[in-house]
Amino acid sequence: MAVTTVQQQQQRRARTGRMLAVLAASAGVFGTAFSQLPSNSKTAPPSARRQFLTAATAGMVGAAAAGDAGAAELFAPMPTGTGVTNNPKFQMKMPDTEALLKEKQGNYLGRITWLKGICVETDPEGKTAKGVSDYVIVYDADAPCGEGKAFIHAAGPGKFEPMTAAAGPLVHRYTAETFDETSYVASYSSKVGQCADLPKGGADPLSWEIASRARGGKC
Repeated sequence: MAVTTVQQQQQRRARTGRMLAVLAASAGVFGTAFSQLPSNSKTAPPSARRQFLTAATAGMVGAAAAGDAGAAELFAPMPTGTGVTNNPKFQMKMPDTEALLKEKQGNYLGRITWLKGICVETDPEGKTAKGVSDYVIVYDADAPCGEGKAFIHAAGPGKFEPMTAAAGPLVHRYTAETFDETSYVASYSSKVGQCADLPKGGADPLSWEIASRARGGKC
């Protein structure tokens, strides 16, 4: 039933298109033929009037044929597979989000709260972040610092050492933890950018991963 209804609608549209094409063409033909009549049409010889009617009739026949072709082309259903959605040959190019992010923000990743659970590939210059409060230490336990130690990236709102994953595993897990005593965090501020004892007693751990692209690391 639905197919029949669609076909009927297409037929009605085709007929309307043909009628419009015929009317438009007829108007043009009559106008052209009329302009060729003598200026005083009342005194025009019968032969001129016959030529006018003959030309108009031929024009209407031609317009009807053209209307059929135009309407068929205009209202014909689109062949299967020619649309963007149905065409398997159409390949939508997805944007390189990491390239766009780097173009806009360089190697800065934003606040550390935005990094929870994500993985980012980095070039040798590394990635940085901000949003480290007086109670937060950011460290890398995957750095080759030895057992019970970690590389300190930030301690409080000061310096943030770039995260490069330059040695050890190809993908490093970085952690930010909150500590009760600001004095404890401050004691690590002088150790930013170097290996130190793994911070103890932290809470609310937040972690993310950085992969060293230069060494073949992938997220």
